[in-house]
Amino acid sequence: MIFGCTQRRVPEDKPAVPAPIRNLVKPFSIAGFVLAEIYMLFTVLAPNAPVLVFYTAPVPVPVLLTSVPAPLWAKIARIAACSLFFGPFGALVGMGVGLLVTGLVNQIRNLLNGSKTHSH
Repeated sequence: MIFGCTQRRVPEDKPAVPAPIRNLVKPFSIAGFVLAEIYMLFTVLAPNAPVLVFYTAPVPVPVLLTSVPAPLWAKIARIAACSLFFGPFGALVGMGVGLLVTGLVNQIRNLLNGSKTHSH
C-alpha cells in the first residue's frame, strides 16, 4: 500500500481539473543565486574607476588621476564579504520570479483547458 496517494473519481458533469505543473521556485532560486554570485564577481573584480580632480588655479584644470589596483588580499576580502549579500538576495529574487512564473503557467493552463475553477 502506498501512503499519500488517493484516487478520486471525477463526477461525469464536472470537467477534470488539470494537474498543477511542477513547482518552479527551486530552479529559479538556484539560478538567481548563481547569477547573483557571477554578477558579484564582475562587480568586485572590476578595476577601480579613475578619479577626475579639478585643481583650483586661476583657470580650473581637470587632472585625471589613475587609480592603484587593489592588493590580492583586499580582493579576496571583498569577494568573501559581498558573497554573503549578493547570493542570498539573488536567491530571494529568483524565488519571487519562480512563484510568479509558476502561478502564471498554472493560470494559462487553466484558461486554455477551459477550467472554471478560481483560486482566490
